[in-house]
Amino acid sequence: MTSTPRRPLARGVALLGGGLLLAGCGGVASSSSTATPAPVASSAPAATAASPPATDDTSTGCGVGQQIMVKGSTVTPPPSTLDVRAGCQVSLTITSDRTSEVHVHVVDLEKPISAGKPLTIEFTPTQQGVYEVELHDPDLLLVKLAVR
Repeated sequence: MTSTPRRPLARGVALLGGGLLLAGCGGVASSSSTATPAPVASSAPAATAASPPATDDTSTGCGVGQQIMVKGSTVTPPPSTLDVRAGCQVSLTITSDRTSEVHVHVVDLEKPISAGKPLTIEFTPTQQGVYEVELHDPDLLLVKLAVR
C-alpha cells in the first residue's frame, strides 16, 4: 500500500512552515530594536547615496530618527511605517530638490523646506495613532509614524 494521500498533506505542512519562516523575516523598523545596521560601502557621492534606515536612540531605548531625500516625485527611502513609542522623540531630516512645506499630521506641525537644504524636524508624539508626514507641492507621503 502506498502513502500518496499523505504526500499532499506533508507538502502543505512544509509549504506553510516555509511561508511562516519567510514571513517572520520581513517587517517594519521598530523603536524597540537595538541593533545597529552595518555600514554599506558605496561609490556614489554622499548626496545621492540611499538614506540610512530609521535609527533608535540606543542610550535610552527611546526615540526614532530618519533621513529622507526627495528628488522629483521619488522619496528615498520609499515611504513606510515606523513604530514609535508614545512619549519618545522623533527626529526627521528631510532634503528636497524643491522649496515646499513639510506637514506632520496629528500634531499639525508645518515647516517650510528650501531646495537642497536639509530640514530637521523634532517632536515628541504623545497621542497614539498614525501620524502621516507629507511634503506639499507636490503632495508626497514621506513616512508614516505608528505611535503606540
